[in-house]
Amino acid sequence: MPTSTYRLQMQPDFPFAAAEAAVPYLASLGVSHLHLSPVLEAVPGSGHGYDVVDHAAVRAELGGETGLRRLAATARSHGLGLVLDIVPNHMAVPVPERLNRALWAVLRDGPDSPYARWFDIDWQAEESGGRPGQVLLPVLGGRLGDELEHFTLERDDGGDSTGGAGGTSGTDSTHAIDSAGGSGSGYVLRYFDHLFPVRPGTERLPLPELVDAQWYRPAWWRLARTELNYRRFFTISELIGLRVQDPAVFAATHETVLRLLREGVVEGLRIDHPDGLADPEAYLRRLGEATGGCWTVVEKILTGGEPLPPGWPVAGTTGYDALRRADGLFVDPAGARELAAVHRGFTGQPADLGG
Repeated sequence: MPTSTYRLQMQPDFPFAAAEAAVPYLASLGVSHLHLSPVLEAVPGSGHGYDVVDHAAVRAELGGETGLRRLAATARSHGLGLVLDIVPNHMAVPVPERLNRALWAVLRDGPDSPYARWFDIDWQAEESGGRPGQVLLPVLGGRLGDELEHFTLERDDGGDSTGGAGGTSGTDSTHAIDSAGGSGSGYVLRYFDHLFPVRPGTERLPLPELVDAQWYRPAWWRLARTELNYRRFFTISELIGLRVQDPAVFAATHETVLRLLREGVVEGLRIDHPDGLADPEAYLRRLGEATGGCWTVVEKILTGGEPLPPGWPVAGTTGYDALRRADGLFVDPAGARELAAVHRGFTGQPADLGG
């Protein structure tokens, strides 16, 4: 069981090999475990990894599963274990969009896609300018009519959307998503760096009708504020909500992490943003059953005297509440009123409306 952790922000400029080289020093600090930021396949170049695109593979840019296992072995030889950060609440809406093959299948095949159950999408929403049954994609620089000239219909080259294989999994769900990577019609729609699948049978339509016939609706980015019909992470439209309350979605999105736990590569979990889930307690109980009750903490921001929900089967929080108390040593409470007045003067909002 971890007694103290040292967090490592894994990214292409600090991959598993760099972390492995730092293990002797980190062990000398007296910590028991290394806390790794998310390590599953993410948007290429991501500096944080919370924008997952594939739950079946360890991120190639970090060194893949081979690199992770080497890091775990080196850490273990120095008396350290690994705690893994996982992201059950959302996945990336990447650029190009086919990087997320599950989402790509939904954009191509709509609510009949086997992956439609993965995402919190309101297929019945009626947005102005659209029709029910379309996912709003707020990615355009202006209104669709003004941006249509920048759309092109292209042959689908069927290129690998992940930029190379990371770790190895060999699971049925991986193969299913791999097979979903093609466009289905043999064509794709391009808008600058964005790439969208073309619904089979619509590829011969004139461009305006073709765009309107898809299961998605490309739209001006500003419309996300009022017309978005999928759950996102706070106000970040590039992160789409996952329905991990569905047992099949839970199983598919946690398969690799659970395998790494069973095989002793990692020994604990840190859960990102559980408050975004439909039922955090039910999720944590399902996770506890699946992991055999491994050491788990949650990213839960407790304010004032707020307690951690007693029904959550976890060891505690990530530590924001403790950090808040430590930060209090450097803050003079006498200045709070003056700072609040400056803030209200700048925003023009009264205190009860965020000022």
